[in-house]
Parts: sequence; structure tokens; C-alpha cells
Amino acid sequence: MVLADRNAENIRNGRRSRGPSPNGHASESSSEDEAEKIRVGRDYQAVVPEFIQVGDRRLEQCPDRALLVWSPTIDVSDIKLDEYISLAKEKYGYNGEQALGMLFWHKHDLEKAILDLANFTPFPDEWTVEDKVLFEQAFQFHGKSFHRIRQMVD
Repeated sequence: MVLADRNAENIRNGRRSRGPSPNGHASESSSEDEAEKIRVGRDYQAVVPEFIQVGDRRLEQCPDRALLVWSPTIDVSDIKLDEYISLAKEKYGYNGEQALGMLFWHKHDLEKAILDLANFTPFPDEWTVEDKVLFEQAFQFHGKSFHRIRQMVD
């Protein structure tokens, strides 16, 4: 009970116990205790940038912004959306993400997006399924030694 009282007092004081551990493991060294110490004061505070209201924000003020490429809308039915994606895939070689990105670019206007599909036809995937499997096997075997991988794939 004396050990438990001493540990409780050390915990209340913000210190770890230096006495024997109740679980049978030795306690950690004092250098590790210092590394895990909670630091308080001005020197340890995060610098928080000033909040900019949404209406006052400009692109150059937020250089690390992500680029939104798709956001669903209630203006386009699921059936129309599926038809559009099928057309983009079958006729122009788009994948689903590219097709949705084109539609979002045109503010969910299906007619404009369909007309623009031909202008930005993506490059076809030049790798066959066999080439992809061979590359994956070579990569697993050779790691990042791409000159050896190339010898296997060629």
C-alpha cells in the first residue's frame, strides 16, 4: 500500500514513479522521463495563423488548398449520371473519376460536359494485363532497381 501511495503522489505532482514498477518491469531511465515531460510556457506553444473569414479569403492566402474535382449535386439524376459516365468510358476512354471531373468542371451541365469529352480524350493505357503482372513480379523481386525490371519487362 505504501508503494501505491507514493506512486499516486508522484502522479499528482506530474512525475513518473522512480520506484519499482507494480507490473514487475523496471521503470524507464530519467532521460526518457525528460523527453516525455509535459512542457508548459510560451516557448512550447504552437503559432496559430490568424483566421481569415471565408468571404475574405483569396487563393494566394491559402497555397496548400486541395483542389476539389467532384461534388455531387441533386440537379443530375443518378440515371443520367450513369449514362454520362458510360458514354465517357465507352466512346472516349475516360475512367469514372475523369468523367466526373469533366462534369464538375462544367458545373454539372451534362450537355457542355458531353461536348467537351472529345476535346480532352485521355491517353489510353498502353500496358497489357500481362505487362502489369510482369512488372509487379519484377518489382517484388528486384525492388526499385528499375534497370533490372526493364530487362525483365522488355
